[in-house]
Amino acid sequence: MGGFLYDLFLWTVPLLISFYTLTYAWWLWQQKKKRGALGVAALALFTALYPGFVLFFIHK
Repeated sequence: MGGFLYDLFLWTVPLLISFYTLTYAWWLWQQKKKRGALGVAALALFTALYPGFVLFFIHK
């Protein structure tokens, strides 16, 4: 169980970065820069999901 909590702790850094990136994507969307906002949102989604995939499926 300690390993699981450690993995969750490690995952918080990419999640925080992803949240910050999503807020930037939201700002871009409001500035009518829709293509850039979609690209940044895709990057934020990848930033959140890839470390989770590695930590919970590959790392074990």
